[in-house]
Amino acid sequence: MLTKIRQRSIVKLYAYCSHPRYRFLVCQFIEGANLASILSNDERAIHFHWQRRISLIRDVAQALSYLHNDVHPPIVHRDITSRNILLDANYKAFVSDFGVARMLKPDSSNWTALAGTYGYIAPEFSYTSVVTDKCDVYSFGVVAFEVLMGKHPGDVQNFLSSLNDQFLPKEILDKRLQRPKNEEAKDVRRCISLAFVGLHPSPKERPTMLKIYRDFFI
Repeated sequence: MLTKIRQRSIVKLYAYCSHPRYRFLVCQFIEGANLASILSNDERAIHFHWQRRISLIRDVAQALSYLHNDVHPPIVHRDITSRNILLDANYKAFVSDFGVARMLKPDSSNWTALAGTYGYIAPEFSYTSVVTDKCDVYSFGVVAFEVLMGKHPGDVQNFLSSLNDQFLPKEILDKRLQRPKNEEAKDVRRCISLAFVGLHPSPKERPTMLKIYRDFFI
C-alpha cells in the first residue's frame, strides 16, 4: 500500500526487498535533516523562520489527513515525532518512517501493542490499546507545539495546565526568532490554537486531521 501513496509531503516508497538474506526499502532521498536536529541547532533554527514553520505544520496536517481519509483502508502512522519528519534543503517537510504504522480495518477491533515514542503518545494508551486516527492527532499537536516553541514541551499535560487563559504567545514561542508580526502573527496564533485542540486528553473531543486541515489552512 505504501508504494501506491503519492502525496507531496510523504516520503515515497519506491520498492522493497524481502529475502531470507536481504531486507531493505528503496525510499525517496531527502537531502536535509530531521526536524529535531534542526530545532536543536541554533544556526539552522534561525533559518527555520516562522513562515517555514507554519508551512511545515500545514504540510504535516495535510499528509496525515490524506493517510486518514484518502487511503483505503486508512493508515495510522502511530509515531509522528520531530525525528520522523524530514526537511529538504528548502525546509519542505516530509513525513517518514512507517515502521509501526497500522491500517484501520472496519471489520477488526484494531487492538495492538503499545507503539510510538514517549512524549508523543496519546494518553488513552494508558487505559486502552485500540488504534484510532486520534492517536496521530495528539502526536501532531505535540509536534506543532515543538515547532512553535523550538523544543519539546516536556510533560504535555503539565505544560498545558501551567498556561493560564490569558497567556501571551510570546511566553512560549521560540526566543531565537524575532516575534512574528501582522499576518505572520495571525498564522502563528492559529497554529497555537490547532495544537491545543489536537492535545485534548479525550480522543472523542479531538477533531480529525481533515477538520484541522480544513478549518485552519483552507
